[in-house]
Amino acid sequence: MHRVATIAAGGMDTLPHSGAVITLLAICGLTHRQSYPNIAMVTIVVPMFTLVAVITLGTLFGSF
Repeated sequence: MHRVATIAAGGMDTLPHSGAVITLLAICGLTHRQSYPNIAMVTIVVPMFTLVAVITLGTLFGSF
């Protein structure tokens, strides 16, 4: 259950005002408009698909 909560929380941690996102954009010299769709794909969409897969596998194989 801890892993499911961690994956879910990690998927919702990427807000536009996050310090890591601002630092990444400053180093790369990009704006939020240029790069946020890519950041959102990697840090929101992929973890949410992973979360669904973990919950599905856990339900099917009874690890919960």
